[in-house]
Amino acid sequence: MKHKIFLDSGAFSAYQNKTSINIEDYIRFINDHLSEIETYANLDSIGSAEESWKNQKIMEDAGLNPLPVYHLDEDPRYLEMCMEYPYFCVGGLASAKGKALAPFLRNVFKKICTKKTDYFPSHKIHGFGIATPQIINMFPWYSIDTTSWVQYGRYGIILIPQVLNQQLLFNKPPMTITVSTRSKAFGDSNYFWNLPKESQEWITKYCYQKGFAIGLTEYKYVEPKYKLKENEKFTDRKKKDKVEVVLIPGLCNDGDMRTAFNLEFFLDLEKNQLQWPWRWLPDNDRTIEDILNGLGD
Repeated sequence: MKHKIFLDSGAFSAYQNKTSINIEDYIRFINDHLSEIETYANLDSIGSAEESWKNQKIMEDAGLNPLPVYHLDEDPRYLEMCMEYPYFCVGGLASAKGKALAPFLRNVFKKICTKKTDYFPSHKIHGFGIATPQIINMFPWYSIDTTSWVQYGRYGIILIPQVLNQQLLFNKPPMTITVSTRSKAFGDSNYFWNLPKESQEWITKYCYQKGFAIGLTEYKYVEPKYKLKENEKFTDRKKKDKVEVVLIPGLCNDGDMRTAFNLEFFLDLEKNQLQWPWRWLPDNDRTIEDILNGLGD
């Protein structure tokens, strides 16, 4: 069975890269790929709710049905406008600082989980840039997205769930373990080879159960014009004076493998979520401090 996708406009990435997306191009892209797209978001204008709603209107006039987006720090009236749609998005969350995120989300979900609906969500909400397990577990999201599963692997990190009484915990922040032998984190406490032996053994076993090996690498300095063997690669393509020798392929020497491993964590996180819709009681939820510190059930 072929899966369809949730299409993000890419407006936030374009904003960060100081470029822009033409709305007519975005509309054309959607129309050209409708058979592959399940749902698509409005082309929001970062920093201008008014411009975002103009784009919403343009896309609707073109015969499309984009999900509107309500952003952190926008006037609450725009949330009311979003609530005229059965499914909408909340954005600007990835850049939230300190304790700004939790109160913002609490106010949003208070609007859709009310006594009138017996505190079940009256709307579907998609969260852009949501990766923190506590926040994922805290609110009745319909859908979320994140690029963290890619970013961690690029920096040589794998995600390991916390454990309590031999149970994996997916409502707590995962352990971020640096395994890349190219990492500069040799002195860090979360560097795999700096961990206690029993921790190394447990993590190695967990990775093996997921179908991954930690791997083994050694390095050597070489003379100019050295010719690489099949299991070797230069650590610096310009200098070409140091070679990484892959003795056992694994997470410590393969970035693509780390990415695949971290994706497994988020898939497991998804499997451990309550089935939507579920009741969210505003007066009985955990405190903001609990959310941010990973406390509570």
